[in-house]
Amino acid sequence: MKVLVEGIGSMVFGTQLKYYSEMDWNLVGIDITNKSFGLYKELKPYIVPKYLDKDCFNIIENIIRSEEIQLVFPTINEGLLEWSKRKTYFKEKYNTNVVISDEEVIKICTDKWNTYKFFSDNKIPTPKTSLGMDYELLKPRVGRGSSGIYFRNNVEKSFDMDGYISQEIVNGQEYTIDVLCDLNSKPIYIIPRKRIGVESGVSVMGMTVFDEQMVGYVKKIVKILKPVGIINIQCFKNEKNIYFIEINPRIAGGSSLSFASSDNWFNAIRAFYQGKEYVPKKAIYNNYMFRYYQDVIVNERNLVFWSEQ
Repeated sequence: MKVLVEGIGSMVFGTQLKYYSEMDWNLVGIDITNKSFGLYKELKPYIVPKYLDKDCFNIIENIIRSEEIQLVFPTINEGLLEWSKRKTYFKEKYNTNVVISDEEVIKICTDKWNTYKFFSDNKIPTPKTSLGMDYELLKPRVGRGSSGIYFRNNVEKSFDMDGYISQEIVNGQEYTIDVLCDLNSKPIYIIPRKRIGVESGVSVMGMTVFDEQMVGYVKKIVKILKPVGIINIQCFKNEKNIYFIEINPRIAGGSSLSFASSDNWFNAIRAFYQGKEYVPKKAIYNNYMFRYYQDVIVNERNLVFWSEQ
Protein backbone atom coordinates (compact mmCIF):
# COMPACT_ATOMS: atom_id res chain seq x y z
CA MET A 1 0.00 0.00 0.00
CA LYS A 2 1.28 3.46 -0.92
CA VAL A 3 0.75 5.96 1.88
CA LEU A 4 1.20 9.75 1.85
CA VAL A 5 2.25 11.44 5.08
CA GLU A 6 2.60 15.21 5.48
CA GLY A 7 4.56 17.37 7.88
CA ILE A 8 7.43 14.92 7.98
CA GLY A 9 9.66 17.38 9.78
CA SER A 10 7.29 17.67 12.73
CA MET A 11 7.55 16.01 16.12
CA VAL A 12 4.26 14.26 15.36
CA PHE A 13 5.86 12.41 12.45
CA GLY A 14 9.01 11.72 14.46
CA THR A 15 7.08 10.00 17.22
CA GLN A 16 5.02 7.94 14.76
CA LEU A 17 7.81 6.92 12.36
CA LYS A 18 8.44 3.70 14.29
CA TYR A 19 4.81 2.67 13.80
CA TYR A 20 4.72 3.60 10.11
CA SER A 21 7.89 1.54 9.65
CA GLU A 22 6.22 -1.53 11.15
CA MET A 23 3.65 -1.54 8.35
CA ASP A 24 4.21 -3.07 4.92
CA TRP A 25 3.63 0.37 3.38
CA ASN A 26 5.56 2.36 0.82
CA LEU A 27 5.76 5.80 2.42
CA VAL A 28 5.71 9.03 0.43
CA GLY A 29 6.42 12.12 2.53
CA ILE A 30 5.78 15.82 1.91
CA ASP A 31 7.05 18.94 3.66
CA ILE A 32 7.51 22.62 2.86
CA THR A 33 11.28 22.76 3.37
CA ASN A 34 14.32 20.64 2.58
CA LYS A 35 15.59 21.31 6.12
CA SER A 36 13.21 18.61 7.34
CA PHE A 37 14.53 15.45 8.98
CA GLY A 38 11.73 13.28 7.53
CA LEU A 39 12.96 13.86 3.98
CA TYR A 40 16.06 11.86 4.85
CA LYS A 41 14.35 8.83 6.32
CA GLU A 42 13.20 5.67 4.54
CA LEU A 43 10.50 7.19 2.35
CA LYS A 44 10.12 8.95 -1.00
CA PRO A 45 10.36 12.70 -0.31
CA TYR A 46 8.67 15.66 -1.96
CA ILE A 47 8.79 19.36 -1.16
CA VAL A 48 5.49 21.21 -1.59
CA PRO A 49 4.30 24.82 -1.09
CA LYS A 50 2.59 26.02 2.07
CA TYR A 51 -1.16 25.55 2.31
CA LEU A 52 -1.64 29.29 1.79
CA ASP A 53 -0.17 28.92 -1.71
CA LYS A 54 -2.91 28.59 -4.35
CA ASP A 55 -0.93 25.87 -6.15
CA CYS A 56 -0.41 23.70 -3.07
CA PHE A 57 -3.18 21.19 -3.66
CA ASN A 58 -2.56 21.08 -7.41
CA ILE A 59 0.96 19.88 -6.66
CA ILE A 60 -0.24 17.47 -3.98
CA GLU A 61 -2.82 16.06 -6.39
CA ASN A 62 -0.10 15.45 -8.96
CA ILE A 63 1.85 13.50 -6.34
CA ILE A 64 -1.24 11.46 -5.44
CA ARG A 65 -1.83 10.69 -9.13
CA SER A 66 1.76 9.91 -10.13
CA GLU A 67 2.55 7.88 -7.00
CA GLU A 68 -0.85 6.10 -7.04
CA ILE A 69 -1.39 6.95 -3.38
CA GLN A 70 -3.96 4.76 -1.63
CA LEU A 71 -4.01 6.31 1.85
CA VAL A 72 -3.32 9.84 3.16
CA PHE A 73 -2.71 10.90 6.77
CA PRO A 74 -3.20 14.69 7.15
CA THR A 75 -1.55 15.93 10.34
CA ILE A 76 -0.98 19.69 9.91
CA ASN A 77 -3.70 21.93 11.37
CA GLU A 78 -3.51 24.51 8.59
CA GLY A 79 -4.47 21.95 5.95
CA LEU A 80 -7.09 19.86 7.73
CA LEU A 81 -10.14 21.71 6.46
CA GLU A 82 -8.95 21.68 2.84
CA TRP A 83 -8.17 17.97 3.04
CA SER A 84 -11.66 17.27 4.41
CA LYS A 85 -13.22 19.23 1.55
CA ARG A 86 -11.34 17.07 -0.96
CA LYS A 87 -11.89 13.70 0.72
CA THR A 88 -14.69 12.60 -1.60
CA TYR A 89 -12.95 14.02 -4.69
CA PHE A 90 -9.73 12.06 -4.09
CA LYS A 91 -11.68 8.88 -3.37
CA GLU A 92 -13.79 9.13 -6.53
CA LYS A 93 -11.00 10.22 -8.89
CA TYR A 94 -7.99 8.24 -7.64
CA ASN A 95 -9.48 5.71 -5.18
CA THR A 96 -7.38 7.47 -2.53
CA ASN A 97 -8.65 7.33 1.04
CA VAL A 98 -7.94 10.44 3.12
CA VAL A 99 -7.98 9.53 6.82
CA ILE A 100 -9.86 12.55 8.11
CA SER A 101 -13.27 13.47 9.47
CA ASP A 102 -15.93 15.22 7.42
CA GLU A 103 -15.80 18.96 6.77
CA GLU A 104 -18.39 19.93 9.39
CA VAL A 105 -16.46 18.03 12.06
CA ILE A 106 -13.21 19.77 11.11
CA LYS A 107 -14.92 23.19 11.28
CA ILE A 108 -16.02 22.47 14.85
CA CYS A 109 -12.62 21.23 15.94
CA THR A 110 -10.25 23.74 14.33
CA ASP A 111 -12.07 26.89 15.48
CA LYS A 112 -11.93 27.24 19.27
CA TRP A 113 -15.14 29.30 19.37
CA ASN A 114 -16.97 26.55 17.45
CA THR A 115 -15.46 23.99 19.82
CA TYR A 116 -16.69 25.96 22.83
CA LYS A 117 -20.21 26.20 21.36
CA PHE A 118 -20.18 22.45 20.65
CA PHE A 119 -19.20 21.66 24.24
CA SER A 120 -21.67 24.15 25.68
CA ASP A 121 -24.60 23.08 23.48
CA ASN A 122 -24.04 19.42 24.37
CA LYS A 123 -23.50 19.95 28.10
CA ILE A 124 -19.82 19.01 28.06
CA PRO A 125 -18.09 20.93 30.88
CA THR A 126 -15.80 23.61 29.45
CA PRO A 127 -14.31 26.92 30.62
CA LYS A 128 -16.38 30.08 30.22
CA THR A 129 -15.50 31.61 26.86
CA SER A 130 -16.31 34.82 25.01
CA LEU A 131 -15.57 36.67 21.76
CA GLY A 132 -14.96 39.76 23.86
CA MET A 133 -12.17 40.50 26.33
CA ASP A 134 -14.19 39.13 29.25
CA TYR A 135 -11.86 36.45 30.61
CA GLU A 136 -8.20 36.19 31.57
CA LEU A 137 -6.77 34.07 28.73
CA LEU A 138 -6.71 35.37 25.15
CA LYS A 139 -6.36 32.67 22.49
CA PRO A 140 -6.52 32.66 18.67
CA ARG A 141 -9.72 31.03 17.40
CA VAL A 142 -7.59 29.08 14.93
CA GLY A 143 -4.13 28.06 16.09
CA ARG A 144 -2.09 25.41 17.83
CA GLY A 145 0.27 25.07 20.74
CA SER A 146 1.04 28.19 22.76
CA SER A 147 1.52 30.52 19.80
CA GLY A 148 -0.42 33.77 20.00
CA ILE A 149 -1.77 33.21 23.53
CA TYR A 150 -1.76 36.18 25.93
CA PHE A 151 -2.94 37.08 29.40
CA ARG A 152 -5.48 39.91 29.44
CA ASN A 153 -3.47 41.86 32.02
CA ASN A 154 -0.43 41.86 29.72
CA VAL A 155 -2.07 43.48 26.69
CA GLU A 156 -3.43 46.94 26.00
CA LYS A 157 -7.14 47.59 26.39
CA SER A 158 -7.17 48.34 22.66
CA PHE A 159 -6.07 44.76 21.85
CA ASP A 160 -7.84 43.66 18.66
CA MET A 161 -10.03 40.64 19.51
CA ASP A 162 -10.79 39.90 15.86
CA GLY A 163 -9.92 36.21 15.42
CA TYR A 164 -9.56 35.72 19.18
CA ILE A 165 -11.53 34.32 22.08
CA SER A 166 -11.13 35.00 25.78
CA GLN A 167 -11.40 32.11 28.21
CA GLU A 168 -11.39 31.70 31.95
CA ILE A 169 -8.32 30.08 33.42
CA VAL A 170 -9.05 26.70 34.99
CA ASN A 171 -6.83 24.77 37.35
CA GLY A 172 -6.05 21.09 37.33
CA GLN A 173 -3.98 18.35 35.79
CA GLU A 174 -3.84 18.48 32.01
CA TYR A 175 -4.79 15.38 30.02
CA THR A 176 -4.93 14.37 26.39
CA ILE A 177 -7.30 11.58 25.42
CA ASP A 178 -6.29 9.72 22.26
CA VAL A 179 -9.25 8.29 20.36
CA LEU A 180 -9.41 5.93 17.39
CA CYS A 181 -12.74 5.69 15.57
CA ASP A 182 -13.67 3.39 12.72
CA LEU A 183 -15.29 4.60 9.49
CA ASN A 184 -18.70 4.60 11.19
CA SER A 185 -17.38 6.77 14.04
CA LYS A 186 -17.47 3.89 16.51
CA PRO A 187 -14.72 4.41 19.13
CA ILE A 188 -12.24 1.53 19.09
CA TYR A 189 -9.74 2.95 21.58
CA ILE A 190 -10.15 5.75 24.13
CA ILE A 191 -6.90 6.15 26.07
CA PRO A 192 -6.32 9.13 28.41
CA ARG A 193 -2.77 10.15 29.13
CA LYS A 194 -1.56 12.58 31.76
CA ARG A 195 0.55 15.38 30.26
CA ILE A 196 3.40 15.52 32.77
CA GLY A 197 5.85 17.50 30.64
CA VAL A 198 5.00 19.85 27.76
CA GLU A 199 7.25 21.90 25.47
CA SER A 200 5.73 24.39 22.99
CA GLY A 201 2.38 22.67 23.37
CA VAL A 202 3.76 19.19 22.61
CA SER A 203 3.85 16.42 25.21
CA VAL A 204 7.39 15.28 26.05
CA MET A 205 6.53 13.25 29.14
CA GLY A 206 3.28 11.46 29.88
CA MET A 207 1.54 8.49 31.46
CA THR A 208 -1.50 6.47 30.40
CA VAL A 209 -4.30 6.48 32.96
CA PHE A 210 -7.82 5.11 33.23
CA ASP A 211 -10.44 7.64 34.23
CA GLU A 212 -14.04 6.48 34.01
CA GLN A 213 -15.50 10.01 34.08
CA MET A 214 -13.15 11.20 31.35
CA VAL A 215 -13.88 8.20 29.13
CA GLY A 216 -17.62 8.67 29.66
CA TYR A 217 -17.54 12.26 28.45
CA VAL A 218 -15.36 11.32 25.48
CA LYS A 219 -17.85 8.63 24.44
CA LYS A 220 -20.56 11.30 24.50
CA ILE A 221 -18.42 13.69 22.45
CA VAL A 222 -17.67 11.03 19.85
CA LYS A 223 -21.31 9.93 19.61
CA ILE A 224 -22.46 13.48 18.82
CA LEU A 225 -19.47 14.71 16.80
CA LYS A 226 -18.98 11.56 14.66
CA PRO A 227 -15.25 11.83 13.88
CA VAL A 228 -13.27 9.35 11.78
CA GLY A 229 -9.78 7.98 12.37
CA ILE A 230 -7.44 9.34 15.04
CA ILE A 231 -8.36 12.41 17.08
CA ASN A 232 -7.25 13.74 20.44
CA ILE A 233 -9.22 15.64 23.06
CA GLN A 234 -7.68 17.86 25.73
CA CYS A 235 -9.02 18.59 29.20
CA PHE A 236 -8.09 19.73 32.69
CA LYS A 237 -9.24 17.91 35.81
CA ASN A 238 -8.99 18.79 39.49
CA GLU A 239 -10.52 17.27 42.62
CA LYS A 240 -13.94 18.80 41.91
CA ASN A 241 -14.30 19.54 38.21
CA ILE A 242 -13.34 18.53 34.71
CA TYR A 243 -13.05 21.03 31.83
CA PHE A 244 -12.77 20.07 28.17
CA ILE A 245 -10.68 22.54 26.16
CA GLU A 246 -9.92 21.32 22.64
CA ILE A 247 -10.61 18.64 20.05
CA ASN A 248 -7.79 18.06 17.57
CA PRO A 249 -9.05 16.02 14.58
CA ARG A 250 -5.66 14.46 13.87
CA ILE A 251 -2.96 12.33 15.40
CA ALA A 252 -1.03 13.97 18.25
CA GLY A 253 2.67 14.05 19.00
CA GLY A 254 2.09 12.07 22.19
CA SER A 255 -0.21 9.48 20.59
CA SER A 256 2.75 7.15 20.32
CA LEU A 257 2.26 6.44 24.04
CA SER A 258 -1.27 5.20 23.35
CA PHE A 259 0.01 3.09 20.44
CA ALA A 260 2.68 1.54 22.67
CA SER A 261 0.06 0.90 25.36
CA SER A 262 -2.38 -0.93 23.08
CA ASP A 263 -1.54 -1.68 19.44
CA ASN A 264 -0.17 -0.02 16.34
CA TRP A 265 -3.35 1.87 15.42
CA PHE A 266 -2.29 1.87 11.76
CA ASN A 267 -3.12 -1.85 11.78
CA ALA A 268 -6.68 -0.97 12.71
CA ILE A 269 -6.93 1.80 10.11
CA ARG A 270 -5.71 -0.53 7.38
CA ALA A 271 -8.37 -3.05 8.40
CA PHE A 272 -11.09 -0.37 8.29
CA TYR A 273 -10.30 0.59 4.70
CA GLN A 274 -9.88 -3.01 3.58
CA GLY A 275 -13.25 -3.93 5.06
CA LYS A 276 -11.70 -6.42 7.46
CA GLU A 277 -12.51 -7.04 11.10
CA TYR A 278 -10.21 -5.49 13.67
CA VAL A 279 -10.13 -6.87 17.22
CA PRO A 280 -8.94 -4.25 19.75
CA LYS A 281 -6.24 -5.13 22.23
CA LYS A 282 -6.44 -4.42 25.92
CA ALA A 283 -4.95 -1.06 26.86
CA ILE A 284 -2.12 -0.92 29.38
CA TYR A 285 -2.32 1.88 31.94
CA ASN A 286 0.39 3.50 34.06
CA ASN A 287 2.80 3.36 31.12
CA TYR A 288 5.20 6.30 31.06
CA MET A 289 6.59 8.03 27.99
CA PHE A 290 9.87 9.98 28.15
CA ARG A 291 10.77 11.78 24.93
CA TYR A 292 14.29 12.49 23.74
CA TYR A 293 15.82 13.99 20.60
CA GLN A 294 17.85 12.40 17.85
CA ASP A 295 19.96 14.08 15.18
CA VAL A 296 19.82 13.59 11.42
CA ILE A 297 23.04 14.77 9.74
CA VAL A 298 22.87 15.64 6.02
CA ASN A 299 25.58 17.21 3.87
CA GLU A 300 24.49 20.19 1.76
CA ARG A 301 25.11 18.32 -1.50
CA ASN A 302 22.55 15.69 -0.44
CA LEU A 303 19.70 18.09 0.36
CA VAL A 304 16.40 17.44 -1.42
CA PHE A 305 15.19 20.21 -3.72
CA TRP A 306 11.71 21.02 -4.95
CA SER A 307 10.77 20.03 -8.47
CA GLU A 308 7.41 20.53 -10.15
CA GLN A 309 5.35 17.37 -10.65
